[in-house]
Amino acid sequence: MSGDARRQFRICINTRAGDQADADLEQLIRRRIPENCLQSLQRLRPKTALLPQLQQQVRGCIETGAILVVAGGDGTLNAAVSALAGSDVTLGVIPCGTFNFFARDRNIPVDTEAALDVLLHGREQHCPLSFINDIPFCVSASIGVYPRIIAAREQVSAVTGRNRLVSLLSGIWVFLTRARGRRLSLEHDGKQHVETAPMLLASVSPTQLESFDLPEVEALKYGKMLVFVMRSDSPLALCRYLWASLRGELKRLEELDCFLTECLRVSTRRRRLTVAVDGELHRCRSPLVLETRHDAYRCLVPTGGRRCG
Repeated sequence: MSGDARRQFRICINTRAGDQADADLEQLIRRRIPENCLQSLQRLRPKTALLPQLQQQVRGCIETGAILVVAGGDGTLNAAVSALAGSDVTLGVIPCGTFNFFARDRNIPVDTEAALDVLLHGREQHCPLSFINDIPFCVSASIGVYPRIIAAREQVSAVTGRNRLVSLLSGIWVFLTRARGRRLSLEHDGKQHVETAPMLLASVSPTQLESFDLPEVEALKYGKMLVFVMRSDSPLALCRYLWASLRGELKRLEELDCFLTECLRVSTRRRRLTVAVDGELHRCRSPLVLETRHDAYRCLVPTGGRRCG
């Protein structure tokens, strides 16, 4: 459908996803998208759950054959993928978040006008999708200290607004003061081992890890998950983790285990765990099952960009 003038769009804007004024964004969309291609343009209700709103939009797209376009950050796009995965509805993206890993992983420009050009002239691409207990994630899923970092970031953002520096500083503080080891039983690729870990994180985002010079990152483009397991919560080890992260030298840490997989089972003594999924917090039952499903949804990407595995 590249450059197809018959494309129809239903566009949703998440008013909590970024700092660009909604009115200016709407005006730009109406200026760049032909009127006969724009079925609807509306703002998602900020105090209402995103998933039901987006599921309603997906039903409208199924009825009319439209492309669902979402202007938002990674959390909003996670909800959008959750709503349309397994359907024939294609996703379009206008990045409006803090980090925009989802868009950058797919070579979608973070510049709004360039992203609108992708909607009009880009191509459809089938993409893999990873799940944790049937909850999809497009960037990362984590247990341990990282969900605490997310909770602290949201508290700070409610006061200061969305700011990368503030997010980073609050995350560092929580990491150094609240990381505690937890006994985890891990099963993957025919192997089983037990770790006492303050954090486990599974990433499917090459952009999230681009500064760490890890050779395994290339495999994420083809549906693999890269799993990190912190093996120590001693103050010295935490400082090493932090210093290595800031310097992009994670692969040199002996206290950090990392491996590629498409399926991982994580068992703990707790019956329920708080899990950070693409920046949003969920309560999940143990054991946790992380898996990748190929060709799970379609997304508009720039013509000539790399293809998902």
